[in-house]
Amino acid sequence: MEKRQPWISVVMPVYNAQDYLADSIESVLNQSFRDLELIVVDDCSSDNSREVCKRYVEQDERVRLIQLKENIGAGMARNRGIQAASGRYLAFMDADDTIETGLYKKAVDASEDGRIDMIVWGATERFYNSDGDVVSENPILPEKGIWKEKREIASEALTLEKNTLLGYQWNKLYRRETAEKYEIRFEKAVLYEDFFFTIRMLEHSESLAAVDTAGYIYNKRFNGSITTKFVKEYFELSRRRVYEMYRFCQRRDILEEAVDILGVIYLRYILSGLMRNADPQSKMKGSQQKTWVHCVARDALYLRTAAMCRVENPALKLLQNSLNKKRIQSCLLLGKGVYEARKYGPLLFEKIKRK
Repeated sequence: MEKRQPWISVVMPVYNAQDYLADSIESVLNQSFRDLELIVVDDCSSDNSREVCKRYVEQDERVRLIQLKENIGAGMARNRGIQAASGRYLAFMDADDTIETGLYKKAVDASEDGRIDMIVWGATERFYNSDGDVVSENPILPEKGIWKEKREIASEALTLEKNTLLGYQWNKLYRRETAEKYEIRFEKAVLYEDFFFTIRMLEHSESLAAVDTAGYIYNKRFNGSITTKFVKEYFELSRRRVYEMYRFCQRRDILEEAVDILGVIYLRYILSGLMRNADPQSKMKGSQQKTWVHCVARDALYLRTAAMCRVENPALKLLQNSLNKKRIQSCLLLGKGVYEARKYGPLLFEKIKRK
């Protein structure tokens, strides 16, 4: 007897997540909407994650486990899950996050019986201190609605990007047929593979819905200092992200409304780039940092967006003014100050960053 197609295929890449994995899996299996399959892709974990997964495979027939023989990264692991999926929609979960019980039911209810190409929802950023205690929460909600005209879809996508909700893969249902028809998969990138996947799916979507719930719990854990992995390609990939969104808006004829939003986003990436250049891990000499600033100030994308956008944030306004007037040292000092703030107060830095 042929197995019936589930409505949702939830793909969860796992790598050394034994401390949080059970909560994550159970939040999927305990959904009030039960017509789903959970595909757990173990990315060659060296801890007890695989055994945790096997336990749930034995307990619930909706759970499948794919065991990889070598570590290939979260994006590539998601691709293995997509290949194995059979659902009408694709959903993704990170192995250290959870979802509220009614989340998928709300998303499916907004799908117009499966006719909507992409459904998006909000998230709750939950911040933990070094002791594992929750110190703050920040719910981010999209505006509820359905959009079926190309310019409207692009405009809403721009709003989602402004509110930091576009680039994640875990706050959406994607029509699996679209991913298969156009061979859309996650790139092997160190950053933003979620965004690049989503923008490709949007290019081929004729409808978009948003559900006004923050039911995805995005857990952010800090150990009290800056110990995050240094990513050399950070700014290059950040610039590409802005450029991809710029081109998307240009093709959908909404560039005029996009310039201010994309300009502010690009300024944030530039400031973050300056902060990372100030990190000793970058191994950038002072002369190299100055050359970097000169290149950014002359960059065509900067001149088309960030150089002319309206800015309210004082730090970004100072950065814009310094770049436009080629005040290189002011830019470097600003980056150094942000680096020190993040190094010694990561939780406070996260709060300030959201303003």
